[in-house]
Amino acid sequence: MPPKRRKAAPPVNAPEPKRRATRSSTRTKAATPSEPPPPKPSSSTSKRASKPSKVTTPKSPKPKEQKTPKTPKEPPNPSNKSSTPETLTITHASIKNPIHCHHYPPSSSTPEKSRRSAPPLLFTHGAGGTLSADAVVNFCSGCSTLGGLGVLAFQGSMNLAARVKGFHACLSHLNSGSEKQEKGEETKNKRGEEDEVDGDGDGDGDGHREGETLVLGGRSMGARAAVIAATELLSPTPSPSSTSSPPAPPGISLILISYPLKGPKDTRDQILLDLPPAVRVLFIVGDRDAMCPLDPLDAVRKRMKAASQVVVVKGADHGMHVKPAARERGLGEETGVLAARWVGGELGDADVRVIGEE
Repeated sequence: MPPKRRKAAPPVNAPEPKRRATRSSTRTKAATPSEPPPPKPSSSTSKRASKPSKVTTPKSPKPKEQKTPKTPKEPPNPSNKSSTPETLTITHASIKNPIHCHHYPPSSSTPEKSRRSAPPLLFTHGAGGTLSADAVVNFCSGCSTLGGLGVLAFQGSMNLAARVKGFHACLSHLNSGSEKQEKGEETKNKRGEEDEVDGDGDGDGDGHREGETLVLGGRSMGARAAVIAATELLSPTPSPSSTSSPPAPPGISLILISYPLKGPKDTRDQILLDLPPAVRVLFIVGDRDAMCPLDPLDAVRKRMKAASQVVVVKGADHGMHVKPAARERGLGEETGVLAARWVGGELGDADVRVIGEE
C-alpha cells in the first residue's frame, strides 16, 4: 500500500485563504463591534505634554467682613477700666449687723474743675442684686471716675425698712467722719502732726456737714428706700429708722434708677407724691423697663411737688441691660456722668434727656 501524501506547509507570506461568507458569520460580526482606533495625538496635545504641569493650590475662601454694630456716642474721656472701690464696714446702733460698703472716691485723674464739692452720693442696690451687679458698678464708676462725684454704696437685705435704716447709718458715718477730720486738722495745727481718723470715720475726706444738701440714690427697691429715707430726714418729727434726730438738711437730691413704679398689685406713686419741694429728683429709666413705663411715670411727675427730670436709656430694660452687651458698660457709665452733672446743676433744664440713640 503506498504511503500517504503529506500536505505541504504553506509559505510564510502566503495570503490567508478566503472563507465563504455565511449567514451565521455575518451575524457574529454584526454583534461584536470593532474597537475604535486610538485617537491620534494632536500637535497641541503633544506640546502641552512637553511642558511641565503647573501645581495650583486651592485658594482659601476670603473671610466675610463682619459689620461692626454702631455704638452710641461715648461721654468724653471714657474710662478704660472700671475703678476699683474701697471696701469698708459700718456699724450703727440702729442696725443689728454691720453694713458692707463700697466707696468710690473721685479719681485722681479726674480734672480738678470736674470734681464735685458736694458730699458723696449714698447709694444702694436692688432687691435681688448686690454691690457687684453690673448696673451698680457701671453707674458708680462713671459717677466717680468720669463725673467727679464720690459714691458710698452699701449692701442691704430685701427688707425695705432695714434698707432705709442703712441710709441713716451711712449718713451718721459721714457726719462722724467730718467731725473727726475737723478735729484732726485742729490737732495737726497745734502739734504739727496728724492724728489718724478711725472709728466710724473713713478718713478719706468725704463727709457730710450740717447745712449741706444730701445726695441719696438707689436702683429698683433701693430707689424706694432712698425716697423713704429722704422723707424721714426732712420730717420735723423723729424718724423710726434713726436713733437720733440730726438737724434736717436744707435740701436733698435723689437719684432714682429703674424706680419700680408698677408693683404687683398697685402703683408705687404715693411716696413720690409725698416728697416736699425741698427735694429734687433725677429718674434714670430704660425705655424697655416693664416696671417703670414712661407714660405712667410722666403722669406721676406732673402730680409731684418735688421738681424732677428724666434720663431715658434707649433699649435698656429694668436691669439696665442693652443689646449688644458691649454697649451696656458705656451707657451705664454715661448715666453716672449725667447724674454727677445733675448734682452740680450742669445738666440743663431739659425735662427729658435720651441717651443710647444710634
